[in-house]
Amino acid sequence: MDKLFDSVDKILFTDRPEAVPYNYRISYKVAQLCLILAKSCGRGGCSILKLHMISLALTFESDMNILINFANDRTHEYTPIRFDPAVNRALNYALADSMFAQQANGLYRLTDKGKKFVSKIDEDIELMAREKERLDSLSNKLTEAKIKEIMSLWRYSNA
Repeated sequence: MDKLFDSVDKILFTDRPEAVPYNYRISYKVAQLCLILAKSCGRGGCSILKLHMISLALTFESDMNILINFANDRTHEYTPIRFDPAVNRALNYALADSMFAQQANGLYRLTDKGKKFVSKIDEDIELMAREKERLDSLSNKLTEAKIKEIMSLWRYSNA
């Protein structure tokens, strides 16, 4: 139970005088991460690195195409790895709201509450249609082994 309260303490809401772009809104990011976990991570779970990579690729079609081609072994080119603080905030929020759970191996998975949320998103064909289409194209083809391959390429080429 203490772990839940640790996550809740990391969530801060601040009034802003200007509108926040949709891709930085907590509600959008939580929905996006739920879709990623449901459509691209399978039963084994998903690493935080994979969540960041796919979230970024959903933002730019060219990055998603590179990621899909890499996942399908059609190229050795890979999308850059960028860490988005909005993903981390949404992850903390989803954990605190019991939509995600972190497994003993460190990977994240959807809880029953998260699965119900995804099914509600899937019911509306217009809601997050672009994201659902791109995630269906990627499916479960981007494995954790491929992500480790990207990380080793990234480490050695940028050392």
